[in-house]
Amino acid sequence: MAVVVLALGVAAAAVPALLVSAVLWFRRRPTDVGEPTLAARRHEVLVSTAALLAAAVCAGVLLAQPVTWRPGTPGTPAPGLLQALTPCAVAATFAAVRGVGELTWPRPRGEVRSAPLRRRTARTLGGARLRLMILTAGCLAATLVGFGLTADPTGRAFATGPVALADGGTLSGATGPYPGWPYGGPLLVAVLITLGVTGLALATIVRRPPLHGVPGHHDDAVRATSTARLLGAVQLCLGVTLGGVLVVGGMALRGAGSSLLLNGASPHGLVAVGTALALAGGAILLASVVAGLVTVAPRQAPDPATPADATVA
Repeated sequence: MAVVVLALGVAAAAVPALLVSAVLWFRRRPTDVGEPTLAARRHEVLVSTAALLAAAVCAGVLLAQPVTWRPGTPGTPAPGLLQALTPCAVAATFAAVRGVGELTWPRPRGEVRSAPLRRRTARTLGGARLRLMILTAGCLAATLVGFGLTADPTGRAFATGPVALADGGTLSGATGPYPGWPYGGPLLVAVLITLGVTGLALATIVRRPPLHGVPGHHDDAVRATSTARLLGAVQLCLGVTLGGVLVVGGMALRGAGSSLLLNGASPHGLVAVGTALALAGGAILLASVVAGLVTVAPRQAPDPATPADATVA
């Protein structure tokens, strides 16, 4: 729960950070930037802010739902499931609004239009951020499958035992909460939906026509800003989900090992494994927050003397 609340706080903090970065860019803009470029930057800030606000509303609605529903009611989710799905829902909402916002860019006007000679692709535009996002999603899917396979029959705890004790008795127990299939199944579906919506939004950025009246190198900078903000927000949410799952699962494993140790049984490395997973989850959580926030700043245009793309009229 605390992890999800942290994600919401980061998303809310990113809104003023985005506006501040835009103000700083306008104050420090190069002398050769014209009004069309400034209008494009303003439009990008508007689209990003709208996506962030929609994501924050989505997070608020899901976090307001009860953690535990009335027991015995058919079809009720597992305790805390909606809160666990919040980061993926936030990412999907951000990407969806971001994609719709891409359709609001003004189309080229006039009899003479320009187009890039080099064909852009999602891979070249996304670069390392796209690879990192896919890697994070893959690690999250593998982690959910691993926890699902090791959960007890309820899917909400990690079972230990029966373990033989020194006095001849046996010890059995279960430690939770544990992210088994009741959580892993919906989260896997949410990750697939998030990646699909993100892919569609990225495709709209790739296919966006060159901005009218904006030099090619400035158009590239605005396009790179849009891509970085999209992938950064999704990376933040997927990383928060992965980190939260590792922390919750790791603490359950550590608790199971500690219980065995206190009763004189061998923990079989559960304490070490659980501690390592929890620490890794915390590190991933922090790194994802940093990776998401650094994308708020707008990308600067390269030197026009060495443009990234040639254009043809």
